[in-house]
Amino acid sequence: MVQIIAATGLRIGELLALRWSALDLDNGTLAVRESVFEGTFQAPKTTKAVRTIPLGSHAVAALTRHRERAKRKGPGDLVFGNAKGLPMRQSKLLTRVLQPAAETAGLGRVTWHQFRHIHSSLLNDLRVPVKIAQEQLGHASIATTLGIYTHVVDASHRKAIEDVEERLFGLTARNGPNSADALESAPAASDSVN
Repeated sequence: MVQIIAATGLRIGELLALRWSALDLDNGTLAVRESVFEGTFQAPKTTKAVRTIPLGSHAVAALTRHRERAKRKGPGDLVFGNAKGLPMRQSKLLTRVLQPAAETAGLGRVTWHQFRHIHSSLLNDLRVPVKIAQEQLGHASIATTLGIYTHVVDASHRKAIEDVEERLFGLTARNGPNSADALESAPAASDSVN
């Protein structure tokens, strides 16, 4: 479940409502058509949340392995149903499975929703057009994707600043700002203006 939610950016309710009929593993797609909250099925959050998204090869392989082990494989069966074939409760999964596993792994307190933020931030870090990120996440507006879900990845932030410095001053990582050779060889400010 964690692999799929991280790879797709699905809402936890969308993942728990996922049925085998919504998956096309041959073509690598997943159709979001319903959601579930604490055992009650409902329509997805917004009209934009009803969507079909691509699956990468890792997600397809993970779902294929999961299907091979699953007891209920009918088109209407839940991909991640409980022993009775009913939807799992997100609050119980969070407090009994996800959070204890994350704390044991030294990750601190983790929530299901953080996976959407991570997914969005990685899409941004990979310079994926924001329109694609909006559709992947099922947001009604691009402003939500950019303003709430997209965060700067520290390493990318540092690289961006290093790239700016290289453009401005011709400095590279091997002759960075503390290098006397780099400062001597950097163009003067007056040279850069012209």
